[in-house]
Amino acid sequence: MSADWGCSRQQAGRMQSMRRFGLLLAFPAVVLGLASASALATGSSGTTGSSTGTGTTGTAPHVKPHLVSCPAGVASLPAKAEWVWSAYGKPASSAGGVSYSQTGGNGTWSGGRAHGTICSQDQGGGKPKRSIVLKVLGASKLSPGITRGGLLGIGITLHVTVIKTGDPDVCPTDSTGTVNLFASYYSTHSDKASMSFAGTCAGWDESFSGSILHVEISNDGAMIRPG
Repeated sequence: MSADWGCSRQQAGRMQSMRRFGLLLAFPAVVLGLASASALATGSSGTTGSSTGTGTTGTAPHVKPHLVSCPAGVASLPAKAEWVWSAYGKPASSAGGVSYSQTGGNGTWSGGRAHGTICSQDQGGGKPKRSIVLKVLGASKLSPGITRGGLLGIGITLHVTVIKTGDPDVCPTDSTGTVNLFASYYSTHSDKASMSFAGTCAGWDESFSGSILHVEISNDGAMIRPG
């Protein structure tokens, strides 16, 4: 399955080993994976459906989940990217009971506000493959020098809105949610990530940890330390 997104475990390992040398060297693995996801999803059948508000499906008929393509903003690298992450494997927890997820994105952070794009593609749980695209926009909290799982690192909270969906009955467009990322400092890494949503889109709530996950949070290629 990991071949679908074109990101091998060796590429994912590069991201982890290059932390000490700055974030920019780690980007190719993520970009290649997300670009392949866009190519995979292109030409998928069906429509994204419609919604009448956050977490609701209105009177829209049932639509079978399918794949939607990632926008160019995911497959290309921002001039200055302050956060980037990828997860390829079974989530640590999943409200939808999925057995495999290919999720990741990148973006910027400045003055307490974040921008960027995240794509997520899941399968398992007795359901067809499904995918959503999230826009990161608005107030964001950066938290350097925090501890997760006994390790010191940095966290960031991102507010997201669903801008494209292949699962409209569960997670319609305009649904909102929060993505939390944590990247540990130093040589021992234990990154963490979670996505949580409002309304029926809570069926997409997931958390990630372990070797399938790689998170980078930086400033001009350098890990952000407490002031």
